[in-house]
Amino acid sequence: MKRILFVLSVVALFSLSSCSSYYYSVLESNDTIGEKNGNRDFVIENDSVFISYCFYGEDAPISITVYNKMDEPLFVDWQRSALIIDDVATSYYQEKAPIQGQTESSYSGDAYRWNRNYSITDGYSAGSFAGEIALPKGVSFIPPKSKVESTPLRLSNFPFDQIPKDQYTRQKFAKSNSSVVTVRVKKFTEEDAPLAFRSYLSLYTADQDNGKRKYSTFESSFYVSQLIKTGNVSPASFDAGKKQAGDFFYVHNVKGADAGLIVGAVAIGAAGIVIESTLTPDVY
Repeated sequence: MKRILFVLSVVALFSLSSCSSYYYSVLESNDTIGEKNGNRDFVIENDSVFISYCFYGEDAPISITVYNKMDEPLFVDWQRSALIIDDVATSYYQEKAPIQGQTESSYSGDAYRWNRNYSITDGYSAGSFAGEIALPKGVSFIPPKSKVESTPLRLSNFPFDQIPKDQYTRQKFAKSNSSVVTVRVKKFTEEDAPLAFRSYLSLYTADQDNGKRKYSTFESSFYVSQLIKTGNVSPASFDAGKKQAGDFFYVHNVKGADAGLIVGAVAIGAAGIVIESTLTPDVY
């Protein structure tokens, strides 16, 4: 009986594996201001600030880097910054953010004891800490010539598997190990992309005398320009996956698992906000 159960378990495991599929997406932007850097991150830069977006990873984590090029402090107002999908804005602000780090110290000194023995003492200590810190009013402080990095949101559970197979083009693909597999590829324009979204960032400087804020805003648009369905071809098989390219993300879909397939879900930490969309044979 145990052997039968073991065999059935193995069969079930392989059945799930055979139904597993990766969907890889390449993002583009038609913004007149901005470009991709060597890591294929999306970059906006002027004399005062450097902003970059990286989406590499599962379910497109939105990693934002802001570098302050000025000689005065710069602030990121996350409460006035948002991800926008289908004209619905979701704030980047989260009330709490995890913190972690390491500490280390060393000391050296002289010691004179009651028995008149003289000695030199040396020591070293190290440790670590982790926890949460309440962000004051959703603002990040950036000193001059420094940067902050944040991943406030992640895109999740877009139902790419509902796009009909006959809309893909079959192509040969050479994996990183030089083996060749057949994948399905579909290209999009900004008008018919299955996913398009905007990012709105609010930055400001503050007058040291009266504290008056001077705001500047930066808006960027993104869309999926290419969708690649590969079956069980892992991210490491792609050159963009190995290099963790900023315009490259993937969705791992396992049929039979309780994935939910929420259309246009955006996860905020442990919470989730659902943005409704519709799916037709051509575009959703």
